[in-house]
Amino acid sequence: MARNVSRRSRLGVVVGFLVTVLVQGFGVPGVFAGNAVGDFEIDGNLEDSPSGGPIDWSTDPAGNIPHPALPNRVAFTDASGQGDGIFGQGSKELEPGAWTCITGSAPAKSDILKGAVALRAIGQKRFIYVNFFRKGVDGDVHMDYEFNQSNEPNPACAALGEQAPKKRTQGDVLIAFDTDFGGKTILVRAFKWVGDHLVGNFVEIPLGSQGVLWDAAVNIPNTIPGVEAGAFGEAALNLTDSPIQLLCPEFAYMKTRASTAINSELKDRTTPLKVAFGDRPDLALAEGSAFAARVGATFLALDQTLAPVSSRQQGVGRDQDSAQLVEVNVPEPGGGVLRADVLRASSTSEIANGPAQAKHTSVAETVNLNILNGLVTASLVRGVATATASGSASSVSSIGSTFKELVVNGVAMNNVTPNTRIDLPAAVYGPGSFVLLYEHVGSTSTPAPGQIQGGAYAADLTVNMIHVYITDSLPTVPGNQTVEVIVADAVAHADFPQRELCAIPPEQTVSGHAFIASATTDPALLPTTVGFVSIPSTGGSDHQNVDAVTIGSAVSAEASVSDSSGALGPTQSTASSLAQATGVCLLPTATGCTISATLVKAQSNSTADASAASSSDDPTELVGLVVMGTPVSGAPPPNTVIDLPGIGFVILNEQICDNNGTLVNNCSDGTVPGHSGLTVRDIHVVATVPDNSLGLTPGTEIILSEAHSDAAFVK
Repeated sequence: MARNVSRRSRLGVVVGFLVTVLVQGFGVPGVFAGNAVGDFEIDGNLEDSPSGGPIDWSTDPAGNIPHPALPNRVAFTDASGQGDGIFGQGSKELEPGAWTCITGSAPAKSDILKGAVALRAIGQKRFIYVNFFRKGVDGDVHMDYEFNQSNEPNPACAALGEQAPKKRTQGDVLIAFDTDFGGKTILVRAFKWVGDHLVGNFVEIPLGSQGVLWDAAVNIPNTIPGVEAGAFGEAALNLTDSPIQLLCPEFAYMKTRASTAINSELKDRTTPLKVAFGDRPDLALAEGSAFAARVGATFLALDQTLAPVSSRQQGVGRDQDSAQLVEVNVPEPGGGVLRADVLRASSTSEIANGPAQAKHTSVAETVNLNILNGLVTASLVRGVATATASGSASSVSSIGSTFKELVVNGVAMNNVTPNTRIDLPAAVYGPGSFVLLYEHVGSTSTPAPGQIQGGAYAADLTVNMIHVYITDSLPTVPGNQTVEVIVADAVAHADFPQRELCAIPPEQTVSGHAFIASATTDPALLPTTVGFVSIPSTGGSDHQNVDAVTIGSAVSAEASVSDSSGALGPTQSTASSLAQATGVCLLPTATGCTISATLVKAQSNSTADASAASSSDDPTELVGLVVMGTPVSGAPPPNTVIDLPGIGFVILNEQICDNNGTLVNNCSDGTVPGHSGLTVRDIHVVATVPDNSLGLTPGTEIILSEAHSDAAFVK
């Protein structure tokens, strides 16, 4: 292909994956120039020429950005001379595990002075532009722009911290800019990494047609004041229609090689910088509300909201509201419907630039609560709702929500599972009356699969710690005298515009749950579960601390904890769940416990990335375990079954992989590619013997300490 543009000539030759651009052909000085790729001037200079046409480096390549804190362009600067950060002798491109990062002096032709990488969106298309300035022109250019998915430093250079090259992972991308014959020819190539952080290979990927999907130039002849001819170079690439597939964000840095060979010795390097389309906190929203209590009673004409608060923040900033009441009696003076020493609530909405996110937290609590003259009492009730959203994730959390010394209708409630309902006697409170504890309704939303712009990440959570509804507080009086009391209500919402991406992102999900104990004493009924926590598919965290565990006469334990968390990162999905109990006694008898333990801990961890998925149980443990009077020493192997004569059997350290996976392969060979999941149960008792000595119905199941996690990353 050849064409004349004014007095300049072009000649493009494609051989295999190697694209050679003739910069100065047939001895006629000229610069390879084009405007087709990304509406950008690739002409070997910085100025828009003519003004108003395709932009150049003198105009921000990211377009009309309305906020100065949202650049889509990063600028690299690098020292020169003996104080420069360079690669030590013998550092080869394909052997990152053997790199040495030292301070010294790079050859002038390989000495990077500065450079830039910029991203631009034009409709649904994504473009990337790069440039460089080097110190010397006494040899050819061999410049790399490496894009790493991981923010971790290369272990070989980890002592440099944030200044170290990043750790290579499968799928990382390199764009190579090489010249020959003093800049007369330009070779623009792209590669994808196949390997790990120690060793691998860069597989070349085709860039397509010059002038259509990519373009490149150097400043020969030079028109940049103070710059030598051949010291500046630039390129533009269409990311959407080429197979490069940068996700953005990536962590990019510049480096130089000794020759065109991709495995030649490395010379100079810059500090890595994050390359991404800018987040838009100016368009984010965080809002929510809380109140300590709401009281309604028809026979008293009561309708009061106590200590109500709300806040709302649009764009970067913070809004907060708080309220407190002391010695509360509703109605005055005796407080026959509600009494409390302290009622307080707060609502905080915040949009931040760093990290760029929207976050709302609502907190509502009461101290020394008494509802309806002792129907419900507690020394402390606290409800917490937190919603968080960023340009790439959203999550909810109720961590901090708690009851202390809770008693409902004369029954101590040491442990409360979300949305626990207690029905009240109809003869006293009217038919259909109830107490609902720890109402918890949360959701998250994400852009549609494959969407790379215009979507949003959102999170919503509502927590009501106590909801009392009485259909008739005076059954002997004609008519229904209704009473409704809500205590510790917290509502949170956050939404954040989707960060624009360079390519369709991987399909990522996580999930997790854990509980301390569960018992099904009647197979026809739902199990009673204590300390249940869970997270949504977009990640987040949930946690419960329990002072003591009791499920009828079947289960008792002392201090216990359950926790589940997960996150969707740029290069992997991770989830982890934990359930731990101390002082365990299952199925007590006149002579002791059928099964006892000083400590049980179930742990499930799952990770998935572009190359693998796996799950583990570390650090699951059972300490001081005794089964029917016989100590069980050490850690039982997974799925150890022990008979319980006259009762049934117990499974110790029960482990089940998702999707028919196997423990041998760390649960990674399930039916969904890039997915792994594991459920761990420390103790699982099953009653099978009719008319057994403990009076258990066949089919009775007791589970102590269950943890589940799974993660998916499908690219």
